[in-house]
Amino acid sequence: MTLYRRRNLLVTMLCVLLGIAEQAGAVGKWITSNFDGIEYVRLTDVWRFYGFNRKQGKPGYTSFGAGNRVVSLKERKQDFYMNNYRYILSYPVLERDGEMYISATDMSKLVDPVLRPNLARHGKITTVVIDPGHGGHDAGAVSAYAREKDCNLAVGLKLRDKLKAAGFKVVMTRDRDFFLTLGERVAIANRTPNSLFVSIHHNSGRSSASGIETFTLAPHGTTSPFARTRRTEDLAGNNQDSENIALATAVHSHSIHTTSAIDRGIQRARFSVLCTIRRPAILFEGGFVTNPQEGSKISSPSYQDTLAKCICDGIVRYICNTKTGSAERPRTGGGSTRTMYSGSGNSRGSTAKNSYGKHR
Repeated sequence: MTLYRRRNLLVTMLCVLLGIAEQAGAVGKWITSNFDGIEYVRLTDVWRFYGFNRKQGKPGYTSFGAGNRVVSLKERKQDFYMNNYRYILSYPVLERDGEMYISATDMSKLVDPVLRPNLARHGKITTVVIDPGHGGHDAGAVSAYAREKDCNLAVGLKLRDKLKAAGFKVVMTRDRDFFLTLGERVAIANRTPNSLFVSIHHNSGRSSASGIETFTLAPHGTTSPFARTRRTEDLAGNNQDSENIALATAVHSHSIHTTSAIDRGIQRARFSVLCTIRRPAILFEGGFVTNPQEGSKISSPSYQDTLAKCICDGIVRYICNTKTGSAERPRTGGGSTRTMYSGSGNSRGSTAKNSYGKHR
């Protein structure tokens, strides 16, 4: 190669690198406004960044999107819908002087990972740690239709077989009816390399309560119905916030689409099995054992098999949609405090009655 051609090649490479750096810098930080001590981002700027325009979406909500993606939000609500799948924001959407705003924390910790799951990073995933909740003397939710600990284990064992067939290694926190502390479950996950963690549960509540919900760890500096008080110390699980929400999205959306169950949303909490996990992690609630129709389904091997397949397919989709390494996301001034889980809560009025502090 001549010196002239070599110089031209170097100049071309430098231009490409400068272009990449300029693009990364342009998207590196959202402009925020402070309302009542919370940093917010103007939705007009968000939609411009993603190339979104007004679209038809969830009735009664303001909707934007592009291609096959539609996002719906509503002033003073914490519901966020992506293609009609429900998420629960940490803070309500605000309206100020004719402009809608979303919290900077929700923008960086929920919206961006959902809209761009390909930027979620993880190490090489070869193993899935399956955690069937409860066991032994801890039966979990109990009704005339099913015992939660039995359903959790049944779904977990079916999921194990499906994941193995898909080429994964599998570690079970329990493969029979015995009790483990929450700390023991976390320890198993944290000492398993190249893994992700799925805790399997089923719900209880009023007989009319039904549906599937999926939990990830609440971002630092936020509250939720399951994490009401502030917390300042670091939580290991928050190191995987983007991966957690990407995994939850893949599993939850596939489960709702396949089962046609009521979508109770992807929610945030500080359950013990999520707080100190050093792996991508979710807690999956496969339905209400206290609902006559849903409880009967949950206890049936065929429906347990359906749930196991949904989780397996969601895990495969998560790994396909995300990648190893790291990527730059827009940074926001989302605050420096963290939140502590305290007590139990619910997602729709008073329909869910699990004692999450004890069981999760």
